[in-house]
Amino acid sequence: MKRVVIIGAGIIGLALAKELAGYGLEVTVYDGKHSVDEGSDKASGILSKRGLELSGLSYKDCIVNRLNGARLHFGKQTLNVKTEKTQAYIVDRGLLAKANYDAAVDMGAIFKLGKRLDLSAIKDMDDGNTIIIGADGAVSNVARAFSFPSIKDFVLTYKAEYECTNCIEDKGMVDLYFSRNFANGFFGWIAPYSDSTLEAGVGITESSKRHSMEAFSAFTKNRNVDKSLADARLIKGHASIIPISSRSKTVNGNVLLVGDAAGQTKATTGGGIIFGIACAKVAANSVYMNLKNDRRLSLYEKDWRRSYGTDLKMHNALHKYYSMVSEAHMERFIGIAKALGAEAFFAKYGDMDSPTLMLKRFFLRGLAK
Repeated sequence: MKRVVIIGAGIIGLALAKELAGYGLEVTVYDGKHSVDEGSDKASGILSKRGLELSGLSYKDCIVNRLNGARLHFGKQTLNVKTEKTQAYIVDRGLLAKANYDAAVDMGAIFKLGKRLDLSAIKDMDDGNTIIIGADGAVSNVARAFSFPSIKDFVLTYKAEYECTNCIEDKGMVDLYFSRNFANGFFGWIAPYSDSTLEAGVGITESSKRHSMEAFSAFTKNRNVDKSLADARLIKGHASIIPISSRSKTVNGNVLLVGDAAGQTKATTGGGIIFGIACAKVAANSVYMNLKNDRRLSLYEKDWRRSYGTDLKMHNALHKYYSMVSEAHMERFIGIAKALGAEAFFAKYGDMDSPTLMLKRFFLRGLAK
């Protein structure tokens, strides 16, 4: 029987290893990190409650805060969306990685950490008897080794953690700021981790020709943001790169790509865990069916796009819309939306992950005439 190799022990690689081992397959995971939680603080930990519940991740002991709403700031307009129920969790990404590493090991997955593979070593694994899965992030060495089409669109982000005493008014609310002055093509955010810690960050599209740290500096000088951080003490900051479009091809022979490596992320927020894990489950089933019933591995492409491609395309369309329109237009649009009851609608029917589900709710309840 063919063996299965995963390159990358991030959250997606860990979830995939657990799924594959659950099928009774021999799976080995390689990563240059010496511990799976290494570098985990570079990524934000805001994840939708519904998405986490469906993911199969071990996460309940990793929750550090619960969010029940968001304030979306567009110039002088603010859209307040607040519910009584928890809509999202903020999780400790390090604890999340460790918990899911343990779960994968318990299922029988083998890990070879501290072993960084160069392009030639990855290519040598393609011996005809090995299925290789790249879960190695946006700048994927697996994708490079096997000449996959490139990802066209990226967001550059910079986020920082702060400690404070009186700067958090409501730890259940996250603030999102949209402005080309500091977040060209994306947005800035302030997310409370607890009563005394918060995360502030900003993203810009790669085409902005600007460093994300420069954008972050401009963001923190915004009047409202500066006020929120006035009494806060900077702990540490990190820059990262996030794909916001998928590769046109994610399977090539015995090689598959999943998660950020495939570009299976939400263009609206850059979030990759929920869709990445959903697609990792599709990949695991594709591998199992290939080994058991000789089903073509190439059908992975069709399977994941049929299940999740529409939602990802809608996220991409929404991102392109708010990236192109002027701030004055967005202010007018939000003003009209508020007058039509948008705050109440999103509070009741909003969905962080699935625009198609939200649209169905919109029409099924007769809200669109």
